[in-house]
Amino acid sequence: MADTVTFTVTTAGGEELKAELESSSTVLQLREACEKQVELQPCTFLKLWQNAHVLLDKVLLTKIDRDQAIYGIVVQETDLASLLQAAGSFEVYVELLAGAQKEGDNPCVTIGPFPTIVDVLEQMCGERPEGMFLSPGEKPGTLQYQGAEGDLLLPSLDGAQLLTALGAEKMEQICICVEVNSDAYNRGLGVVLEASPLLDATVDENGLPWYVYNSMGVSRDKRGNAVKFHPGMSGGQLRVEGVGGWHNQSIGFTPKAWTQSEHKYHLLELTLGADGENEVCIRGTDEGQIWRKPWTRQLFDGRYIPAVHAWLDLGGGDELPLQVGDITLRVKV
Repeated sequence: MADTVTFTVTTAGGEELKAELESSSTVLQLREACEKQVELQPCTFLKLWQNAHVLLDKVLLTKIDRDQAIYGIVVQETDLASLLQAAGSFEVYVELLAGAQKEGDNPCVTIGPFPTIVDVLEQMCGERPEGMFLSPGEKPGTLQYQGAEGDLLLPSLDGAQLLTALGAEKMEQICICVEVNSDAYNRGLGVVLEASPLLDATVDENGLPWYVYNSMGVSRDKRGNAVKFHPGMSGGQLRVEGVGGWHNQSIGFTPKAWTQSEHKYHLLELTLGADGENEVCIRGTDEGQIWRKPWTRQLFDGRYIPAVHAWLDLGGGDELPLQVGDITLRVKV
């Protein structure tokens, strides 16, 4: 007789749903067993969460951390939303972080470039997802963004296995490096950093964490900062929007637009300290073009790596897209 395991799922109403399943079962079987215990409206389903990531139906229950709580909430949404919310725990990211290695006594490690989120989602579901405003760029491993509300480039990642690989208890500092450019003029563009939901311990009266109710995408009720600049505009006019940020700043040079630079990227180096002390550095397409300025906001706690979203002000029409190249991560322990 196969071994059985009892799982408990806590719902938005504070009810505990219990399901006894064979240890070889999948999340789908757990979800279906729990759905029999709740009243579902047409076209809705019970979405299961753990550690701020959605549990996808195909995942084996043996892959789930039995020591961490599982939450369930009745939703009606697209497959794309669930895929994006589950992406951070996908094996390609886990393997990259777990495979990090220090070189000698150097406290800094570089990870990446990361695969594009479009390629990751295709691996997850077996086909290229629909509904995103991202499309493949001119070269393999690059993207173009043409939307109005931001699109995920890199999900928030749990650095636990990275810390294990590096033999450290906590990361002192990380630097998220993103290559971007565009021919769009007078449109603030760049990236939005969104802190991991696990940095927010807010719970409701039933003990459910706030992230269970929070949808994907950029919004003002999330802990984040937008880093934007203006290719082709005198001084670049770079700003950091959000708590701790500042208005447009001259970066001392005019960053060449996509066509003028002969399709080269500017590099945004976004250094985040576990103490909340951060810095943005932009490196232009020409040699010697470097500018940096600090800001203060807690986006990183030494373990949970923020998500990165593409952004283009007033996007969503026929304007020229944001070009996105490599995304890499530098870690200091």
